[in-house]
Amino acid sequence: METCRFSFSGNINSKMRELIIKAPVENGGVYTNKFCPQDLLTGGISFVTAVNGEIIDEFVADCQNQVLAMAAAGTQKTLLDVHIAGLMTTVMDHLTRCGRLIFGDLLIYMDCFSLLLEADGFPEEEIRTIYPRVTRSIVELYPDYIFNTADLSPFKGSHFDFVLYNVSRKNQ
Repeated sequence: METCRFSFSGNINSKMRELIIKAPVENGGVYTNKFCPQDLLTGGISFVTAVNGEIIDEFVADCQNQVLAMAAAGTQKTLLDVHIAGLMTTVMDHLTRCGRLIFGDLLIYMDCFSLLLEADGFPEEEIRTIYPRVTRSIVELYPDYIFNTADLSPFKGSHFDFVLYNVSRKNQ
């Protein structure tokens, strides 16, 4: 496994920024789950270690789409607001295009969001706190459109929804 460097730039919050993500790459895929709580990947099964990721081209496109949306968001109150605007635009675009969002895809978007936060200088501990809280907020905003990865059943009220609720409460 090697670590690759991915560079994204844009006029973010009225300032030209270059965001550099360093992530592990293996067999054409990027491991994206640096900040994702393990319980969200495993359903709370503690003896299993899981990873999340996507192929390099999709990872670059997902990050680039968030950066473009951040640039289009204009000037926000805080840099975090701009990052959240980029994430939410990406989520809403996905919902418009597909009519649904599978939880695994939401986690990929959250992974990209988190790696972009890190590239923009946010502290690791803050990102680890933000990740489950923002994920939970998105599920609450779109409860009828988020589905479980394994069987495409409704996410709301499922085992993974319960796990997400507990993880988000623990990180408050």
